[in-house]
Amino acid sequence: MNDLAIWTEQLVKTYPGVRAVDGLSLNVPRGVAYGFLGRNGAGKTTTIRILLGLARPTEGRATVLGFSTGREQVAILERTAFVSESKTLYGNLTPWELVRFTRGFYPKWSDQAVA
Repeated sequence: MNDLAIWTEQLVKTYPGVRAVDGLSLNVPRGVAYGFLGRNGAGKTTTIRILLGLARPTEGRATVLGFSTGREQVAILERTAFVSESKTLYGNLTPWELVRFTRGFYPKWSDQAVA
């Protein structure tokens, strides 16, 4: 078993005219809390999106909990959580309706955890 929660090697993400992530190499051991800090536009959210398989790196490689980003995205998403800054909560739903709606997207949903 890999002892790293997050591993990246020369991670790069470019968009037209912008290099959002520039050669990031990172080792985060399991069981350790780190802060991911930087100015607006520094590439923090882009890096998180790559780690979750929600964006593809232009160059480089990454793993989360020993799973390869992109190829093993489902395994990563089953074991992690991400709340983006633009999370839609559907204001017309009650909290219980929101739980019932969301449950269908997660094969390993836990009603006990919700309670």
